[in-house]
Amino acid sequence: MTFPVLYKNPIPLNKEAFASVGIKTWMNGLSFAAGTHQVPALGTEFAEGCLHYPIVFARDAAGVIVPLFLLGYREGENLYLNKEGKWLVSYIPAYVRRYPFILAEGNAATNEAQVWIDRDGFVQDEAGERLFDDAGENSPYLDRVFNLLRDSMAAQKITLAFGARLQELELLVEQVANVTLNDGSQYAVQGLLMVDEAKLNQLEDTVILELFRSGYLGWIHCHLLSQANLQGLLSLQ
Repeated sequence: MTFPVLYKNPIPLNKEAFASVGIKTWMNGLSFAAGTHQVPALGTEFAEGCLHYPIVFARDAAGVIVPLFLLGYREGENLYLNKEGKWLVSYIPAYVRRYPFILAEGNAATNEAQVWIDRDGFVQDEAGERLFDDAGENSPYLDRVFNLLRDSMAAQKITLAFGARLQELELLVEQVANVTLNDGSQYAVQGLLMVDEAKLNQLEDTVILELFRSGYLGWIHCHLLSQANLQGLLSLQ
C-alpha cells in the first residue's frame, strides 16, 4: 500500500484501541518532516504561504495537477526545519499541522470519510493528549483535529478543481529553476510547473472575470508572487 508523503504506517482511529490512550504528537518538534522537500498545498493557504514558500505545481501519478509548497531544492532536504525540529517561519502548512492524522475515504456504503493516524507519528503517554474522554466521546483535542481534517478535505476539492482549470486553459508550463548554492555549486530544480504570465495576459476578458469571481485569479497571483522565494531559500540553507 502506498501512503502519502510523511505517513509511514497509518492505522484506522477507533475508540476501542485509543479509549484510554494519551498521545504525544510532534514528539521531537516537527522533526518528522525533516526528510521531505515538498508538501501538498491548499489554495486556501496560498495567501499566507506565498510570503514564505515557493508555490509550484506538479502532476501526480494519475496526471492530476497538484500545488506544492517547496521546502528545499533537493529530495530529502527541508530548509524550513532546524536541527531541534523547530519550523523557521511563522506559517506551517496545513499538511504538516494535521500530522499524524489523515482523513481517508470511507466505504461506499456509508460514504463517510474515516480518520487514520500514523502509528510512527506519535508516542503513547499518559500525560499526553487524550483522544477520547472517559465516556468514550471525542476529546476537545480530537474535535480540533476533526475540524482541521474536514476543512482540509473541503479545501482540497476546490484546489484540485483549480489545478484542473489551469490545465484546461493551458496556463501551466514546465520550468527549470537554476540555483547557485552557498558553497558555489549550482543546482537545477527540474519538473516544476508554473503559470505562464504571457499566456495569462492573453486570456479573454470573460475568462479573466471568471477566474476573478471564482477566487482562482488571486491564487494565481499568490503563486506568481511566491517565485521570489526560490532564491530566498538560500538564506535558510
